[in-house]
Amino acid sequence: MRNKLLHVARYGIVLVALLGMAVSVQAQDGADLVRQLSGKAEAPARDAAQLAQAYQKAIDYLMPLMSADDVPSRYNHQIMLQDMGSHAARPGAEVERETLAKAMIETLDRADMPDAVRHWFVLQLERIGKGESVPALVKRMSADDAHLRDYARRALEKNPDPSATEALLKELASAKDAAWKIGLIDALGQRRAEEAIDPIAATLGDPDPGVASAAATALSNIGGAESAKALFGVLNKPLGPVSIKAAEALIDIARERTAHNDVVNAGKLYIAVYNWATKLTRDPDSPNPFSIRAAAITGLMACDPDKASPEIVNIIRDGDPRVARIAVQVARQAPTKDAMRALSRVLPELPPHHQVQVLGLIADRGDLSSVGSVKRVLHSDFEAVRLAAIEALTEIGCDASAEALLQIAIDDSGSAQRAARDGLALMAGPRVEEVLRDGAAVGDARSRSVAIGLLGKRRVPGATETLLGYATDGNEEVRSAAFRALVDVADAVDVETLADLVAGTDGQRARSSAAAALRAVLTKAPDKAAASKAVIERVKTADGDARITLLTCLDAAGGPAALDTVTQAAQSSDEALREAGIRTLGNWPGFEAVDVLLTIASRSETSLTHYVLAVRGALRLIVTSDSAPLDTRVAHCSRAFDVTRRDDEKRQVIAAMGALPSTKLAERLLALAKDGSFQTEAALAAVELAGNMLRSDREAARDLAQKIRDLNVSDDVNSRAEAVMRGRPMRGRGR
Repeated sequence: MRNKLLHVARYGIVLVALLGMAVSVQAQDGADLVRQLSGKAEAPARDAAQLAQAYQKAIDYLMPLMSADDVPSRYNHQIMLQDMGSHAARPGAEVERETLAKAMIETLDRADMPDAVRHWFVLQLERIGKGESVPALVKRMSADDAHLRDYARRALEKNPDPSATEALLKELASAKDAAWKIGLIDALGQRRAEEAIDPIAATLGDPDPGVASAAATALSNIGGAESAKALFGVLNKPLGPVSIKAAEALIDIARERTAHNDVVNAGKLYIAVYNWATKLTRDPDSPNPFSIRAAAITGLMACDPDKASPEIVNIIRDGDPRVARIAVQVARQAPTKDAMRALSRVLPELPPHHQVQVLGLIADRGDLSSVGSVKRVLHSDFEAVRLAAIEALTEIGCDASAEALLQIAIDDSGSAQRAARDGLALMAGPRVEEVLRDGAAVGDARSRSVAIGLLGKRRVPGATETLLGYATDGNEEVRSAAFRALVDVADAVDVETLADLVAGTDGQRARSSAAAALRAVLTKAPDKAAASKAVIERVKTADGDARITLLTCLDAAGGPAALDTVTQAAQSSDEALREAGIRTLGNWPGFEAVDVLLTIASRSETSLTHYVLAVRGALRLIVTSDSAPLDTRVAHCSRAFDVTRRDDEKRQVIAAMGALPSTKLAERLLALAKDGSFQTEAALAAVELAGNMLRSDREAARDLAQKIRDLNVSDDVNSRAEAVMRGRPMRGRGR
């Protein structure tokens, strides 16, 4: 008995093992088969019957796996079925496609198929199905499963066989549910089925606005004259919930006609829709279909500019500013300038904000025929209009534009005058220079001066010689304007020639302008030593105001020879020359003037005025001359404190000490901070110095700040010192 039981047990174990091996082999065979049918593995030749058997076997293998509990695994096997469909639907494999489709259709009727798997099968039929799939999909449109019904409808929408259209039309005829109607109408529209036009048009009057709206969209997708006729039927009725949608659909049909180069019919559609939408705006109780009108006029301009251009004028006169903006935008994008010219002709009649828009259009596109209209609004009461008109004339660029702007540049004021002058400085045109040269040559001094200044701004060929000629004019205002204009062409002016003109110029205004021109020329001179030499020679021979004017220009060139000449003047017995020399030294570009200035300040015989000028000039150079060694600047700063006579200048020196990160000055400021006379000023300067030292010597900076904090000079000083100690100095000084 025991032996029998052992035998049975062994047999059972073997049977289980064999069954397991069989399942494993079956699974492996199924996976291999799917790879073959997906084109991912080499497949044997199969006749139609063998192919059908192989597809069914692969489907039987995948079905239970496509509904597995494990989501990633389930999805992977669903994709395997999709890969099989993609491979079967490849070009030249019609037998495989049809065979797989039929196998999936047969499987759809299996009662054991889960809903999720059935949905996936219908989705694949949407991708590969043709006529053989239509009956099965029609059957699913009657299913209780709402998702399955919609998947079947979508599959029929994509199905290329004509019978799919018939099936959808039949279903639409009996449909009651609004959402289902919308889906069917949309499907027929996507199929662009002309035989569906009448049934879809019948639903334009559906009591459900969603159904009627879907019908309008579907007709626009189908397109053609019959669809347009049906949609116009809606527009010819009183305004309803689907009227705007019908107009939008007609715009879409017109766009399609334009794309197919049927511009005649497209233009008719655009005009009809535009007129309908415009008529609505006349009724205060009706909506203003702005977007419809904008789309219609934009489309009309694209397909028939000759008809659109006259309408642009009516559009911009519309009370809706949005429509006016569209008019300008359409004219800007138009292939010709006709629309822009139509708008420019009515420019003076438009409201100011519309004038600005049209002027911007004219500026962008430019057209000589628009100059007259632009000039008519050039003196508008609205500054925005005036400025836009100036910009338009600048962009057009011609002698008529230049003449108009020159008059504005002469007679007007403020932003309009500046805009006109800027425009003339930049304007292109064959006769702009001629207009300016004529204006500079004749007229009153004021108008000539404006034109002369613009010649310099434009840097026209020969301008330098022309301006040098006007620099000797008998009128001081004209001479002054010429010298100011020479600043703009300074790099092309000969120093000796200009220095001679400066020396011979009389009149305070002209001489001041001449000095500015000479300084500009010296600044831009490539050989500053030679340039300053030319001026120095004339300083020696000139006298009076001319000598002082030339002298005060030498700081623009700098250099040892110029410094020596200015230093001599600063020590002259002539008070006016002496003051000019000191002022020039105070503006010197190099640190080397500091010593001379401090020497002048230290002399007891130096007048108070000259002493103040010398101290301020020296301090400016000490603080700003970063190229000079810090130790040298520190030494001169300490010397400055020692030579100053008054407390006011001593306070200025103390402030300058705070700008130089030096431990020597820190010690001096600490000492001064303990002195009641300059305690607050020295403490603030020391805190500023500590802040300047944070980057170079953080520890020393904090130590200095702590010492100032310990002095407890004031709350403001304390808070600033504490900020430095935290590594974040406060900006600015409180006094």
